[in-house]
Amino acid sequence: MSFRDNLQHLRATHAMTQEQLAMMVGVSRQSVTKWEAERAYPEMDKLLKLCQIFDCTLDELVTGDLTATSPTPRAQAAAAAMRENGGGPPLDVCGYDEHMRAFANRIAAGVGALLVGVSLLILVGTLAECFAPSLEALGLIPMFTGIGICLALILPAFFQHSEFQRSHPYIQDFYTADDRREAQRTFSISLVAGLLLLFVGVVAASLSDGHGALAEGIASAAMMALLAAGAWLIARASILLSRVYVANYNEAREQAMAESDM
Repeated sequence: MSFRDNLQHLRATHAMTQEQLAMMVGVSRQSVTKWEAERAYPEMDKLLKLCQIFDCTLDELVTGDLTATSPTPRAQAAAAAMRENGGGPPLDVCGYDEHMRAFANRIAAGVGALLVGVSLLILVGTLAECFAPSLEALGLIPMFTGIGICLALILPAFFQHSEFQRSHPYIQDFYTADDRREAQRTFSISLVAGLLLLFVGVVAASLSDGHGALAEGIASAAMMALLAAGAWLIARASILLSRVYVANYNEAREQAMAESDM
């Protein structure tokens, strides 16, 4: 008996869809389709995961004959949980929403920290130029601090996001139409607020022209600070908006996996 026959039988007797099994194993639905068509074979960690789901041994799954067996009580309980979930509203079983919110916060904070560092560079440089020229180089400290904070937030965030994508190539869409409308509304408000902050900063900087180096420097620093706040708002809202379109996430992961198989 082939692995394909065993897998098809097990999935059928447990009343699981390909999407549900893919989500439990941590692969795309297309991967399960390929396994059942014998166009691909799962890696060892995926085989072991299948054994856990269906409560069988590796030998039974790969070379045995499971087509005449019935689900064990433990496997029946897992399948019942999946069917119950499938019959009601989809659930975020992978922690996708929490992950994306943390990702959005870190990326936005990193961008904001970089721009705040530039703002402090301008402010400290202006104050030093006007009152203590010998200390003008101190402005580099907040700038490099901002760069350091930016990298410390953004690089781990991208690494963690890449690992999450690798571990969860398929996410069942659990967002509702109300969730998407709320994300769109939040993005629109954040975009308008961010652009308004930038506009206020530009106006303040332009009004300071001709009022001396100190006033111009402070206004420029304030403009960069407002830009940092606006960039934080827009960056965070953009990622939170993109997160609710799970189909785009799944499509991108499917394409990436297809390219890696070439």
